[in-house]
Amino acid sequence: MNKEKDTLFYPRNIQKRLYFPNNGFVHSLFYLEKYLFDNFNLNEDAPISYIKQKWIYDCIENNEFSNEVSKNLECLGSKSKDKTLSLINSFSQISNINQVDKFFKIFQEFNKIFNNLLKYEGNFSFNTSVYFQFVILIYSKKYKMNDSLKKKIKSDKKSIDIFELAFLELFLKNFNYKISKISYLYNVLLKFIFSK
Repeated sequence: MNKEKDTLFYPRNIQKRLYFPNNGFVHSLFYLEKYLFDNFNLNEDAPISYIKQKWIYDCIENNEFSNEVSKNLECLGSKSKDKTLSLINSFSQISNINQVDKFFKIFQEFNKIFNNLLKYEGNFSFNTSVYFQFVILIYSKKYKMNDSLKKKIKSDKKSIDIFELAFLELFLKNFNYKISKISYLYNVLLKFIFSK
């Protein structure tokens, strides 16, 4: 799934269009997620990652939405600003991926805040899976996982949104870092057919 730098990750784009049409807040939240993931270094403590996180934090905190990146986040400067800043703070605490248990503990906290933001702003019943978020992070970074990481994301897939589950299953089948839109949509269609 090749993507342009400023577009959402493909399953997120579908979720936004089907579940949250014309919802600027959710679009901004998904865009923030993509920005954080795109600028994260999985392998080491990278000061440039923290600088970019701090920069976007300051943009939202100070209602500075005039540049090319922050203009997509303006809706996050509303009543949920404190929760959005908490989300960025949580993400900035995520450690080196080689510290697997610590990494997942903090990543789960990020996921919890992310889902709470969705509920707080729109009272949506939608929850995004921590496993899906982790997989889109490693997929976008083309990170080759070791066996302990593979076990972590294979452990539990119940109650996962169908668009997220379709992507997870395709990726976990052979750890393919180039999933086409056609194969992804085909897998989604199969899931709809066999869930009836």
